[in-house]
Amino acid sequence: MLLGCIFLVFFQLIFRIGNQSNWQLIIIQLRLPRLIFELGTGFAIGLSALLLAATLRQPYLDGSMIGIASGSELMIALITVLVPNSLIYRVLVGTVAGILCLLLLRGSIFKYHNHVLFLVIGGFCLAMFFNALTTILTESSGWTGKSLANVTWLDVGWLVLIILVAIVSWRKNSRYLQYFALPELQTKQLGIDEAKIALNLQLIAAGLLGAVTAVLGTVFFAGVVINQLIREYTHLGIIARIPFVIVFSILDVLLADTVAHFIFYPTELPTNAVLLVLLAPAFLLLLTRWSRAV
Repeated sequence: MLLGCIFLVFFQLIFRIGNQSNWQLIIIQLRLPRLIFELGTGFAIGLSALLLAATLRQPYLDGSMIGIASGSELMIALITVLVPNSLIYRVLVGTVAGILCLLLLRGSIFKYHNHVLFLVIGGFCLAMFFNALTTILTESSGWTGKSLANVTWLDVGWLVLIILVAIVSWRKNSRYLQYFALPELQTKQLGIDEAKIALNLQLIAAGLLGAVTAVLGTVFFAGVVINQLIREYTHLGIIARIPFVIVFSILDVLLADTVAHFIFYPTELPTNAVLLVLLAPAFLLLLTRWSRAV
């Protein structure tokens, strides 16, 4: 996976660049910020999915399926229509929107997380509602989200800052993640404040997912498919699985954006749509393996 990531990084930087007279400008102003943002996007999607699945104790859910990503996308649509000049801060706005959606969910749907069906249906309803509002708002606005083609250095700067804050917060709370592999009764007996730890970890996940969704758009099932693939083929615990999930997520995003950018070059495809297409066979593979285990 690491070799695949390295190959795609160099491919994106140098492909179709040899005959360009202004190749230095193209690399520095266009390709390099886009590439860094892809790496951050993969990191955010992978880690957020694992944290939400672990703290909710529901391995088949991620932030796209319960409305966090869609809420961030809706907020970007709102500022596109109402305050378009604020779009230069879209990554920060997406982070705030993701956190606000998380707090909304914790006050409503999350408190019933032991009732799996309610959590799934409630989360999907909220996500679909946010998506419907986004479509209505952007129908005639000329909004061209859902692609990494217009990533700027300011976007990269905000994303790097948000990831650094997330890492600092993660270092303070990471040791508690392993306890979510235990039943809730046991964590209570150990004297662990599970609600507080879950909130801290979910805030990290929501902030990261909101930041990248502000540019990429909502990618349904991506996080849960990546997490479950690594779980299925490595059989590792939560903590040990983190680096594999992150690297595989980065590889998927790099591959999706490479295809989106170059397959019909210079025409761009929506990166999130290509990512969904690439992950669809993996999702079918998981369904096949699960059906055999039943």
